[in-house]
This record gives sequence, C-alpha cells and structure tokens, in this order.
Amino acid sequence: MKKNKYIFLFASVLASQFFVSCNEDSIDKVNSPIPYEAIGGYESSDDVAAANLVTKFSFENSIADSKNVITGGIGTNVTYEKGIKGQAYKGSSNSFIAYSTVASSLVDVKSITVSMWINTSPHTGGAQSLFMLPKTTDFWGNIFSLIEGTGPAATMLMKNHLQKDVTPSIAWSGQFIEHSGANVLTNMFGVWKHIVWTYNGTSSTYSMYIDGKKLDLPASIAKRYASDPLTGGVGYGELANSNVSKFIIGGYQQHLGAPWGATDGWMLNYTGLMDEFRIYKTALSDNEVVALYKLEKDNR
Repeated sequence: MKKNKYIFLFASVLASQFFVSCNEDSIDKVNSPIPYEAIGGYESSDDVAAANLVTKFSFENSIADSKNVITGGIGTNVTYEKGIKGQAYKGSSNSFIAYSTVASSLVDVKSITVSMWINTSPHTGGAQSLFMLPKTTDFWGNIFSLIEGTGPAATMLMKNHLQKDVTPSIAWSGQFIEHSGANVLTNMFGVWKHIVWTYNGTSSTYSMYIDGKKLDLPASIAKRYASDPLTGGVGYGELANSNVSKFIIGGYQQHLGAPWGATDGWMLNYTGLMDEFRIYKTALSDNEVVALYKLEKDNR
C-alpha cells in the first residue's frame, strides 16, 4: 500500500509538470507578437522599390540622409516635432537645411519619384520651397517643389520643376508643372497629407498622388514635351540635371549664398512640418504609391 502511494505521488508530480509546461507553451503562444499583415506585398515602407530608393530623410532628431547620398548637412534654426512616423522637421520663416555634397545616384536620375508628408498652413506673399536640387549656372535650380501663397481661398497651388540639359539643347529644357486653376490642390492644410509626384522618363509622363490617390490630371499637365507639340515637339524624355552643387530642404538655392546671390523677397522658407522625405530614381507605380502611403501611415 505504501509503495502504491509513492507511485501515485510520483505520477501526480509528473502530470503537474506536464500541465505546467503545456500552460507555459500556451501562454508563450498567446503573448508572442502577431505579425503585421503585408500591404501591397510589403512589410515595411522601406521595402517599397527598395533598389530604387536614392535618398531618405526621416528627421528623427537628425538631418541625416539614411542612404548617405546627400551629405554634409548643416541645419539653420532646425527644430523637430511629432510627425506622422516618429519625429518630423519643423520649419519656420528662417529655417532650412543645407547639404554640401550630392552623390551621382541622385544627380543622374532619368526618372524620379518625390515622396513626403507635410502638415502646413496657408500663407501669402510669396512661394515656400520644400526642397531644391540646385544649379550653379542658372537662377532656377534643377529639380524642386514650391508652394505658392494662395490667400483666403485656402487652396494649395503647388509647382514642381524638372530639368533636361542636353546637347543640342531643347526648347523646353526647364519645366514648371503647376497645380493651379481647376487642378489646384484642396483640403491640404492643417492635417498631415502624403504627397507623391513622379516623372517617367520613358513615357514622358508626370503624375501626382495625394494620400495614395492618383489625381486625374489633364494631358496638358500629365504629358511632357521637349518643345511645342503643335509644331512637332516630341516627348520630354529622360531627365538630365546639370551643374549640380549642394542640396537644400526648406529653402531656395539662393539661401545657400554664392554663387547664387541673395534671395528675392518672394522666396520664402517652408514653415510647416515635413516627414519621411524620399527620392526614388524611378517613377513608382500606382500600387507602390498606395503601399508606401499605407505603410508609413501605419508607422511601418
């Protein structure tokens, strides 16, 4: 009888250990991280067109390009605030970031996608520069984005600029693409908005997306030409930047001093917030833009 008691006690101990082990395994399974559902086939925003991502600024209390393509940054009156994903660059009437060196991977882009989140307010009296790839031999830069003052209408008039400097030269080498009139941007102020614009050098086509949605642009904006199509102009073709020196966020090349001289009165610094600023050396597809928007919005 005594022997049977020991056998029963030993069996009980083994059983209790088994159940404890099973319960611990169950708890571990319950508490283990649940993987995010992929968006557009991507787990992270950095996975989107990863091989074509040239430069990326996340502004996590830093002005550094995580791709080290744009380097030698010096910030003037730079501060940070909560962004769409971590921290964000906070502009002001006298803030900008100047970079001394730009690698060939950006200088030599043939097609392009510019992506960023902005949160800003209406302004008057001039045009605020979001960014600029300067050109030392011209009043205007190579590639840049501006927000014009819009007055009480509170609509955003945005201008994006492309450059094609080739030999022999083309008539329409520098092109302003203007979102004005019927194509002015609406509901853009006071909240975070994801802005993406692309130019495809193969199809000579320009596109703009707001919060992942592609705008329905007329052919006069979407299709780009090297000269007047009414007189036989052909497609604009691949981009060609020239005389590139330095890079600026939140200002104009004239804010950098020589050789550009002083700023004109209408040249304004960007005063809003900016986050997750990216440049790709390709025109992202519609699906890639949607995935990038959703993943960054989901803090991924």
